[in-house]
Amino acid sequence: ELESLAGAELAAAAGIETEDESMLEKLIGIYMGIEGYGTEAASRDHLNELRYRFLIDGGEQVFEMDNGEPDEEGEFLYPLQNEIKEGYEYSLTTDAHGMITKVRELPREKILYIPPVKGVPGEMTLRNFLKLAMEPVGTVLYIYGGGWNWQDDAASVQAKSIGVSADWIRFFREQNAGFTYRDRDGDESKKDAPSSYYPYGGYNEYYYAGLDCSGYAGWVIYQLLNTENGNDGYVTFASGTAKLLADAGLGTLKKVNTVKPGDVVSLGGHVWISLGTCSDGSVVLVHSTPSFSREGQPGGGVQISAAGFSEDCEAYALADAYMSRFFPEWYSRYAACLKDPETYFLFDKDDLGVFSWDTEAEGGIKDPEGIQKMGAEQVLELIFGG
Repeated sequence: ELESLAGAELAAAAGIETEDESMLEKLIGIYMGIEGYGTEAASRDHLNELRYRFLIDGGEQVFEMDNGEPDEEGEFLYPLQNEIKEGYEYSLTTDAHGMITKVRELPREKILYIPPVKGVPGEMTLRNFLKLAMEPVGTVLYIYGGGWNWQDDAASVQAKSIGVSADWIRFFREQNAGFTYRDRDGDESKKDAPSSYYPYGGYNEYYYAGLDCSGYAGWVIYQLLNTENGNDGYVTFASGTAKLLADAGLGTLKKVNTVKPGDVVSLGGHVWISLGTCSDGSVVLVHSTPSFSREGQPGGGVQISAAGFSEDCEAYALADAYMSRFFPEWYSRYAACLKDPETYFLFDKDDLGVFSWDTEAEGGIKDPEGIQKMGAEQVLELIFGG
């Protein structure tokens, strides 16, 4: 008897739920963002009631979207929200009630980017860790919440993927020195949520566009420890990144005011990676940080910087030299960044400090070149090939 049934009837007889294809609609649209973004109605308090704008056939249409299945704690996973990106074109499937139930990103022009330094995913050496850390430098902008997922509780798809995301590169190329991740001129009185890339709604609408400090650190760690996409991510609070590595048995966490190359440093609101110390005590580092552009706009992103008391320090000269030589497009927008060493070694809370890799641990990272004993200038020469 079952053999005489077909399609949905057969599935129903077998106790399998299926969608009625006749009740589904397929559309092509460009995602335009959350309806009312920046207002209370579009805040995190109304996360499951948000409506999503799409440009379809030259006109704007607004939809509800399937929030996915809840996890063990009853929190929705928002799989579709973690796929859609403003300005991208999608094939959309809606159910009989007009709710979007599936999205598929449509092909667009390929992005070609060859970083000046490239590491090898999964190769557990300190030199490779620092080469991997260089890959997004000078081509990934600062986005608050970038590298976190849309709902802001774990790593984004991009931060759990091998290689520099084409989304980051595309976004960088679409911007200029006038880009600001928050308010024009850094002036809160000029707040304009619809034209801002800041997560004013309490969720990461622009999770895909760039990286914040913890998103960057989590991405670098993922590249070191993985060879394929989609495994568990390492994006966590900046204050917890160093401890995460220590708890994994990969090294030690200490409250010290000196660093070796490759050390990961967690502050109260920031995390950075050491590229070594100079003879005058200044430090060269790499991180994702906000910085003002040459037009005075708060932008910034993944860059080599210096921690020193003045631009006369050795670390600043090295940061300026390498950013100008190897990342000229970035350097045309952003000068080298100088950070205050007192705040960059401020460990005023538990779990903050300097994580140093244990290069002798079985199964851990190795340092055959002796990088941990090198100064910053030697390290940079080794990474960039002289």
